[in-house]
Amino acid sequence: MHELVAVATVDRIAPGRAMSVVVAGEAIAVFNVAGRLYALDDACILCGTSLAIGSIDGMSVLCAGCDWSYDITSGCVHGIPGLRSDTFTVAVIDTRVMVDAMPMPHAG
Repeated sequence: MHELVAVATVDRIAPGRAMSVVVAGEAIAVFNVAGRLYALDDACILCGTSLAIGSIDGMSVLCAGCDWSYDITSGCVHGIPGLRSDTFTVAVIDTRVMVDAMPMPHAG
């Protein structure tokens, strides 16, 4: 793991919500799904719209700009095998939400 950067406190991201944060100059969307936090590159691969403003449905987020759907846990674009957004490690230390500035390696 690389250095974690504090981006918010847990009370700022309610379950079923997301927020955009900046880590090392990059916009990252942090999602709270049923109390668990996940982080993706905040820009939709197709249109560049912030994923943090998209509609969350279960473990998916629907881009507000183009309706592409992403798996919040993996960054995969639904229906397009092999296409995915970068994901980032998220940790909660005390009440601080911490995000790793380096994307997690792509699996497979």
